[in-house]
Amino acid sequence: MNTFEIHGIHFGWFQVCFTPHGEKQGWLTNSDYMQCDAPRLFLDALADILEEKSAEEWLCWQDEPGAYILRLALQDGKVAVEIFLAPDSIELPYRGMELASVKKEFDYKNSFEIKRLLDDVLVEFSLYENGNGLRLYNKHWDEFPEKEFLRLKKFAEEFDKGLDKYSKLFCLTY
Repeated sequence: MNTFEIHGIHFGWFQVCFTPHGEKQGWLTNSDYMQCDAPRLFLDALADILEEKSAEEWLCWQDEPGAYILRLALQDGKVAVEIFLAPDSIELPYRGMELASVKKEFDYKNSFEIKRLLDDVLVEFSLYENGNGLRLYNKHWDEFPEKEFLRLKKFAEEFDKGLDKYSKLFCLTY
């Protein structure tokens, strides 16, 4: 069962789901109306958590007019994911601890093995790294977050050296 899936990139909307086939699902939707590139911020924040550059990360996913607030943290060797609903998103910062104070309603909580979440995130984003996937991503969203994606891939290669799983072209096991 996947822990993370990209469900849609179309007409300025980006939608992802944590545990998409589980009993409880964690949905995040972002609109490009406010120019918040939440997918790019997500990859960067996940890398910061995994590289232990920060203890926790708070991100805003703009959903016109409300928002989702995503909290990522490294806890007990796993990545904790929490999603909160927030009120009007117009004045919210896109990233930072101040988002902790604007969260309103709790929506989702789960924790994932690092390797499993990393695999799923890299595989999902790799579908948009080149070819028709890249054209779709760039047409309906923003430029593909290549720098952040490569940073996460590099971490994955160092994290699990024995598998030699990630190549420049694609995630080889999928």
